[in-house]
Amino acid sequence: MTKQTDSMSKQVETNKNAGSEHPPVKEHYKDSLEGSENNSEGFLAEVKAVKRFWSPVWIVPILCVFIGLWIIYEHYSSLGPQVTLTTSTAEGIEAGKTRIKTRNVDVGIVESVELSDDFSQVILTARLSDGKEDFLRTDSAFWVVRPQIDKSGISGLGTILSGPYIELLPGVSKESNNTFALLDAPPIAAPDAKGLRIFLESDEYGQLAAGDPVLFRGYQVGTVETSAFNHETKKMKYQLFINSPLDNLITENVRFWKDSGVNVDVSAQGIRFEMSSLATLFSGGVSFDVPKGWSAGQKVANNTSFRLFNNRTNILEREFKEFDPYVILVSESIRGLEPGAPVEFRGIRLGTVIEAPMNINDEQIVKNDNLVIPILIHIEPARFTELLGEQFNVVEQYEKGNIKGLRASLKAANLLTGAVFIDLDFYPDDILVQEKQTFANYRVLPTVSGGIAQIQQKVMLTLDKINKLPVENFIQEATGTLETSKETLVALNDTLHSVNQLLSNQSTQELPAVMKTTLHELNTTLEGLQPGSQGYSSSVQTLQRLEQTLRELQPLLQTLNQKSNALIFEAPATVDPVPKAAKP
Repeated sequence: MTKQTDSMSKQVETNKNAGSEHPPVKEHYKDSLEGSENNSEGFLAEVKAVKRFWSPVWIVPILCVFIGLWIIYEHYSSLGPQVTLTTSTAEGIEAGKTRIKTRNVDVGIVESVELSDDFSQVILTARLSDGKEDFLRTDSAFWVVRPQIDKSGISGLGTILSGPYIELLPGVSKESNNTFALLDAPPIAAPDAKGLRIFLESDEYGQLAAGDPVLFRGYQVGTVETSAFNHETKKMKYQLFINSPLDNLITENVRFWKDSGVNVDVSAQGIRFEMSSLATLFSGGVSFDVPKGWSAGQKVANNTSFRLFNNRTNILEREFKEFDPYVILVSESIRGLEPGAPVEFRGIRLGTVIEAPMNINDEQIVKNDNLVIPILIHIEPARFTELLGEQFNVVEQYEKGNIKGLRASLKAANLLTGAVFIDLDFYPDDILVQEKQTFANYRVLPTVSGGIAQIQQKVMLTLDKINKLPVENFIQEATGTLETSKETLVALNDTLHSVNQLLSNQSTQELPAVMKTTLHELNTTLEGLQPGSQGYSSSVQTLQRLEQTLRELQPLLQTLNQKSNALIFEAPATVDPVPKAAKP
């Protein structure tokens, strides 16, 4: 039975390999079965081939394929919008880890961090959550939040442990965008903030920084948002945001100036010290206002540009569109005269110095054998017509011939700084000195020596007089006097030496004791002549007797005076005088 089974198996395999049909196999099985009916050990089962093209086993892989396709579909259909961010550095940003948040809610994640083709910047590819397409507008903003210490305080402390993340500020524009610049700091004002954005232009770099306050009379009304350098105009451009409703203060005639907290200005007008608000004392800022006497004008539109002045004083020195150019020719030093210096008439400003010295090429500047220096000035009528009227235009009156003797001169404005300005005034004694002329197609204002030249001339005259003094003779006489004085001092020294020797002699030293004894004896003698003493009484009696004797001798002396021989001859008797009667 076993042998039959083995032979049957071999026959089946042979039929399969040969591609034989099933009937021979069936016949073989039948023959085997008939031959084995009498076999008591068992029987061989009949094998039938089933014609079937599909099996239930295929249900499992088909279901797996459908499930996989569904998962892929669900994955891509649930993906949010993709956004591309560009930045200069990817410090702290990691692909698959750095989150994108809005109001501290996760809305996306950074998928990849790559360098650009020219290696100039870093390109971040991020994916937002599903349904966040409205977040990506042209005015949306992305910035990195990390620990930071600045003038506004300390921020981003929560990222010390969790690491930096990217903050998203959704925009309000109707236009979509998926490429943004990654900012290092948050924008000053939100896109939906109400207010006015304007620009300031300046010739100097670093005057303002993002975050500096914008002040109106010391009150903060806005903030500086950005600063950038325009390589075409070669000027700094600052973007400012003014909060609503204070943006109504920005009108056509407002002027902006740098507010540095403490401002010291040394100019031709003197030394000016100004101190602004505490908000700008350390960080600085920008202030604006309408100059006194000006009208406010109309409100300006968005993105209007203004000029940034260095300080408030420079605002008053505005640029006048209407002016009359003139040239003055000076033959003295212009040291201290700078462009921008004032041109005044008796303290009232009429114009401005534009070039000192004037830039010329082929003009003849030699006049009367002296090298004259040309100075270009602008006479600005609007400066004085606003205050004094059109008739005060002294230069125009001079041109018309209504006035004569108008002259320009250099005068010192500040002795401390050496600043000089141009002064216009009338000099009637100098009317015919200079005639009207032109220089480089500009009208020339005649000049006269200014205060500095006059002072120098007086100093030179004084020095000349000092130089003409007989100083040598005086020095010789003084030398002779000093020699004589020297000889006198030598003689005086010898005398003092002799006196010193005399005083050092023993006899001289004993002289005070002798004088003391003599004075004591004299004192004793004088004490004997004091009133009440015997000597004093005897002296008084002697004097009284002497007085009586002289009184008795007086008649004799009178007689002898009248007649000298009265002692020999008797003198005639004298008649007693008779008094005369009084007149009736």
